[in-house]
Amino acid sequence: MIQELEHLLPEFPGETNHTRCFAHIVNLVAKSLLKQFDTKKGGAGADSGAEAELDALAEDIDIEDMQTRLENTAVAAEGDEVIDEEEGWVNEVAELTADEKKELEKSILPVRLVLVKLRKVSYKIVHSTTKLLPAWKKTLSDLKMNERVMPRDVSTRWNSTYDMLDFALEYKRALRAVVGDMALGLDAYELSVHEWNIAQQLRDVLNILKDAMLFFSRGTPNLATVIPAMDHIDSSFTTDALAAKYSPAIRASLNIAKCTLNHYYTMTDLSEVYRIAMVLHPRHKLAYFKAARWEQDWIDTARNVVREEFDRSYASREVEDDTEDENNSAEVEDSAQKPTHTNLFDNLPTVGALNTEDGRDELDRYLSTDPEPVQDAIAWWSHPKHRSEDSDVLKVAALGDVLDGDPAEEFLMEEGWDAIKK
Repeated sequence: MIQELEHLLPEFPGETNHTRCFAHIVNLVAKSLLKQFDTKKGGAGADSGAEAELDALAEDIDIEDMQTRLENTAVAAEGDEVIDEEEGWVNEVAELTADEKKELEKSILPVRLVLVKLRKVSYKIVHSTTKLLPAWKKTLSDLKMNERVMPRDVSTRWNSTYDMLDFALEYKRALRAVVGDMALGLDAYELSVHEWNIAQQLRDVLNILKDAMLFFSRGTPNLATVIPAMDHIDSSFTTDALAAKYSPAIRASLNIAKCTLNHYYTMTDLSEVYRIAMVLHPRHKLAYFKAARWEQDWIDTARNVVREEFDRSYASREVEDDTEDENNSAEVEDSAQKPTHTNLFDNLPTVGALNTEDGRDELDRYLSTDPEPVQDAIAWWSHPKHRSEDSDVLKVAALGDVLDGDPAEEFLMEEGWDAIKK
């Protein structure tokens, strides 16, 4: 599509302006992490007792998965049932050697057992309306726990795996009571202490992807949040992949997921707009790259990219003073700096400040000042106090990628642009 746009629009910059949906990238990373835990009955053979157990437990699991997907589609309102898109997914396991694949298959077997057991329990409880479901509800009543049904995991939605694990850990006492009741016939799906630990480990490593998916599915994230989010996920995966507290299977899956993340991280190097968005975000400027220990050549490149685009497209523009209402702008900015959500991506660690020095023009002056502790770059740039004789030129550059849905951005589009005349 990018090549076709270059052909149709001679002034379109091409790959340097190519951006990708980060929510989709998160889905692909999660898919890489979880894909190796898929269970195909008889696929691995029964070379060990654990494999034979998995084979027996996985009886009809593909049929049950299909039925669950159909039931979810039937009860969901139109458009509510979202299926993970696989476009762009790269099977990292296919790149492994035969010995590496064999070792991976061996290490991930315990995780497959955990997931199969929990999937079976959730499916059987829901579909046994005269025996297991009443027993489940009675157990919850006896334990004084809120009456809820265990979410069912389906292969087309990775976050359903997270939801199932999170529920299982929250309702662990009830699940152990029901599965441990021999009269109910679920004892084959009882989890050992070690398996409960694996369930918690997998839930914990998926949590960062769940938060990322929810954060980037909102209307407010913009390009300046992508690189910090990628860095945060990569750092978390790197640390956890080396942590002895995680099982070998979890650590192996994290390394595979990191490969997918790095594949798309590399693609951001081909697009200039990510670096421009970062540098023109008052919270980051060039300080973020220094704090993240980017090589000086890369930092210089980021600055040069912004300088060249500024000189080419914006420096010669004439603009009038911004006439936005100061009180309304202040309200937008204040609300933007007080996030109410607890999603970890709402407040990634703020980088240290650069020393202030005099600049020669608006871009140099902007880059020489300390980063600002703000969440919303749109509200910051639209505030009257950031107005100077030529700052509106830089504002036009910074606001060149306005997104729909953010109240601050809608305010800017309705009133702010009227005050910025080209």
